[in-house]
Amino acid sequence: MHKDCFAYKHHGCTALKVRQCEGCSFYKTKEQYELDRQKAIERIRSLDVERQEHIFETYYGGKLEVLKDEC
Repeated sequence: MHKDCFAYKHHGCTALKVRQCEGCSFYKTKEQYELDRQKAIERIRSLDVERQEHIFETYYGGKLEVLKDEC
């Protein structure tokens, strides 16, 4: 059991239906998870406005704001 894993909450795993911590390929610390998440957001924000809108609507429920190019 990896209590320091980002997905470990309430005595269970939020990433997998079956908790099998040993050798889990989803394991990462909360700090690693936050860093990876920030990198993903930065990558999305580097895309054109239409792609950003599509990704944010599809995967984030429109909760993230699209950054438009400032010309």
